[in-house]
Amino acid sequence: MKKIRVLLLLVLLAGLMTARNGMLATTFRQERTEEEKVHLINAQMAEMYELFGVSYRKVTGPARFLHNNTYILCDTAIWNTADNIIDAVGNVQIIQEGTRLTGETIHYLGDLNIAEIRGRVVELIDKEENRLRTQYLNFNTKDSIAYFYNGGSVVDNQGTILESRRGYYYSKEKLFCLYEHVEMGTDTLRLKADSLYYHSDLNLAEFWGNVQAWHTDGFLTAREGTYKRDEELYHFLHDVFIHTEEQEIRAEDVHYDKGKNSGLLRYNVQVRDTTQQVHILGDRLDFRREPDWVQVTEEPVFIAWEINRETNSRDSLFMRADTLLAYTSTYGAMDSLERMRAFERQEIPERKKTAATADSTTRPDSQALPGSVALNDSPSLPAKDSLPLAKDSLSSAKDSLPPAKDSVPDPVTEDAVNYLKSTLLEVQLSFIKVDSILLSNVSFLGDSLFNTTEVHFLYGYNNVRVYKSDIQSVCDSLVFNSIDSMMRQYGYPVLWNQESQLSADSIQFRFSRDSLYRVDFLSNAFLISQEEEVFFHQIKADLMYAHVRDNDIYRFDAKKNARALFYIPEDSIITSLNIKECDEMNVWLKDRRAQRIIYKTSIKSDMIPLYDLKKDQERLSGFKWRAPDRPLDRHAITSRTIEADFTQPGADYIEPLFPYTLKYFPSVHALPSTLRTGVTTDALKELTLRERENRINPYVPLKEMPVTPAKPESTPPKPARMPENVRKITPALKRKQLQIQEIEQL
Repeated sequence: MKKIRVLLLLVLLAGLMTARNGMLATTFRQERTEEEKVHLINAQMAEMYELFGVSYRKVTGPARFLHNNTYILCDTAIWNTADNIIDAVGNVQIIQEGTRLTGETIHYLGDLNIAEIRGRVVELIDKEENRLRTQYLNFNTKDSIAYFYNGGSVVDNQGTILESRRGYYYSKEKLFCLYEHVEMGTDTLRLKADSLYYHSDLNLAEFWGNVQAWHTDGFLTAREGTYKRDEELYHFLHDVFIHTEEQEIRAEDVHYDKGKNSGLLRYNVQVRDTTQQVHILGDRLDFRREPDWVQVTEEPVFIAWEINRETNSRDSLFMRADTLLAYTSTYGAMDSLERMRAFERQEIPERKKTAATADSTTRPDSQALPGSVALNDSPSLPAKDSLPLAKDSLSSAKDSLPPAKDSVPDPVTEDAVNYLKSTLLEVQLSFIKVDSILLSNVSFLGDSLFNTTEVHFLYGYNNVRVYKSDIQSVCDSLVFNSIDSMMRQYGYPVLWNQESQLSADSIQFRFSRDSLYRVDFLSNAFLISQEEEVFFHQIKADLMYAHVRDNDIYRFDAKKNARALFYIPEDSIITSLNIKECDEMNVWLKDRRAQRIIYKTSIKSDMIPLYDLKKDQERLSGFKWRAPDRPLDRHAITSRTIEADFTQPGADYIEPLFPYTLKYFPSVHALPSTLRTGVTTDALKELTLRERENRINPYVPLKEMPVTPAKPESTPPKPARMPENVRKITPALKRKQLQIQEIEQL
């Protein structure tokens, strides 16, 4: 009896539930408007049948349904009219305003406006013939949004490849939003990111999170960026690192226009040239290629270093200016006057002559430069450093310097130099004429060299400051070119070496095979060396030359109207001042101390005790001690933290394999722009691994995140990781939405 009561209770509850469901269904049917109903447009046959108390229509076709201005096509369908649900099979299609979806089955929930399309290959094709293929795709017919999961691949109408584990397609906005295992490929770019938006109508890609890009020129990492394919415009932001065969680059903001071969780097820019041991810092770097042109502004710094092979220590030269400019040109493109002057500054080695007998107007002086030990004439002095003693013989060219641009040339030396220059030029031209391979690419330019030879230039403008452990310098501007291999300083240049300060109207640094061999001080040359706190040794002349060997000065020459003031100590106490005047002064140094001094022609000498010294005799005219301007360390040049060893691309950076493209677009995957050695095997392994991780992932509408605020003038802040299931409203997307609203309001 008890069992019968329980059974009756269950039957009663079932009846109540059935009645309630019927009432709810009736309520839905009553509330559903004509627009919300699914309509059968045509079919070959439709028959009614009932199953478990539910009425169905079996539609055989081809059949066509209409809902939300969207057509659903199939061969066979089971239509639950009460619940507004269709299950369709056979040649299934969904067509909406130029967007077409195909698959094997469709489960359409009319009240939710969701079509679940499944099949071995589900394909979405939009108006622009962009194709999305997957196996799992849900399409919202009201909002025109497609959602795929468990892997999908997109190939646009220009061959761009896009793939990810899951993603969305916004038909009205022509926007693909891709998440997880995002990979992108074009004929020039392969890219990986955490998320990517692709505007198919603009051919614009926007990407975020762990961006890795492989270009024909190198490798790049960043946190976010954009790529405009039509114009080949690239923009990368935040912790940007670029690696090429010759350079490593860091910046916070990178623009690159491939069409114009130009670009812009902003904020904490660091460029390291791995081939020339050069480092460039700044907050703005503009560049062009072919020919190369680089301009650095906003706290620019140039660093060159060399490594001592014996001690493995590094010695760096730091240079800053308001603007640094480096570019490459050719002989043919150069201004003819500038080219001629560069050739005039070149030095040609002179033939060595045998020294003649001594000249009565030349005599040695045992006085030494400041801080040195006074030595007598030493017979152990190397013969090659001995002075030419014959006034009118050709041997005067042996140890005297070649005439500088601002000096009066010696006729004999000038003839010899001109002869050697013309001979060298004839040898070069004859070599070119004989070589038929070079001749095909060379055009002559009168008496100049051939047009196609490259020339490199470096300019520093305004407030130039240089620091090296053994030398420091300041000036207003700096110029270097590879024709004369000479760096020139202008605008009150000053050079400091140990205790010595050297200045002139202009200074020239002469290099041979990247090694400094001489420094020229042209016009109003002045050397000052401090002794104790109040005494200054001084040498002044129209011209001065410092000869360098192994980065150390071994000889110093002062020419034309040379004057010198030396304070003479006795028992370590300075007691007198020695005043010297002559036409030329030669100083040999050892361990940076004067070992021998020789005065030549029209020599005058005077010794004045300190107690008889007048105030105006303590300084030569034009004396100016500029110690406060001297950079004391490298922090006086820049306080930036320098990335000495940049991160190298390693095993963590694996180029895109495009496994989903291999599955859904095998012919595209096999194209040369995508296919690389071993990539098919690796892509297949990756595809197998990802499909093991597949999971049911129903459609989840994305929440919208506001547009990123305008970038401040200072270094842009690092972005937070973009949350999942959030659609970022970018400037491009915001413009699209406003256009759509205007069209809908018409």
